[in-house]
Amino acid sequence: MADKIPVIIDNRGDNTVLQALQKLAPNLQKMDIATGVFEVRSLLQLEGSWQQVPQIRIMMGNETISITEKDTYKG
Repeated sequence: MADKIPVIIDNRGDNTVLQALQKLAPNLQKMDIATGVFEVRSLLQLEGSWQQVPQIRIMMGNETISITEKDTYKG
């Protein structure tokens, strides 16, 4: 069973969505994501975890974020 995660995730300190997903992903059978803006870099942060999820569905808005040199993922 996955480690317990807080009921409210506020992205302060170690209480982040990333940390919650890292704990949950190994036990998921599917992952449904609904977001206004989605970045592939988000999945890169979960490298090694999301590939094990049998089904992933993403519903996203039509806005994109342009990546700048400063924002480039350094994983």
